[in-house]
Amino acid sequence: MTSDSRSALTQELALVLADYWHEIDFNGGAGASAYYTPDAEFHGQFASYVGRDKIQAFYDWRRGQGPRLSVHSFTNFRAYFTGEDTAEATNFLFLYAANGEKPLASHVPVTISLATDRFRRVDGRWLCTFRRFEHLFESDTPITNPDLDEET
Repeated sequence: MTSDSRSALTQELALVLADYWHEIDFNGGAGASAYYTPDAEFHGQFASYVGRDKIQAFYDWRRGQGPRLSVHSFTNFRAYFTGEDTAEATNFLFLYAANGEKPLASHVPVTISLATDRFRRVDGRWLCTFRRFEHLFESDTPITNPDLDEET
């Protein structure tokens, strides 16, 4: 892999991730499933969701809980190819979130996590196959992590 190809991949996947978090923060994740493969895995610190439909069910559940303001901000994004149409990326994710509508009082991030994502290019578009968050810092603000198996 050349540095040019890694740079291009890093920019392309960082834009995919920025678009995804924009979808979550400003549309409540109504279109979140479009960013995942059907068999994708989403592993949070306290809950996991396997399959695009289950991941979407999480965001649907979250929107059903009422207004919530969130900002998912990431930095130190690094990506590399793992195959011709596969890649892995890591970043530090800063989550600011609280129930309610803007403007809300500012606080420290709810979490700062090491995020690991795996991607597969499908029909020319990079889709997430695996996402895992490892919390490095946690505040006293609870995160949302329903057991969706109890909901169904």
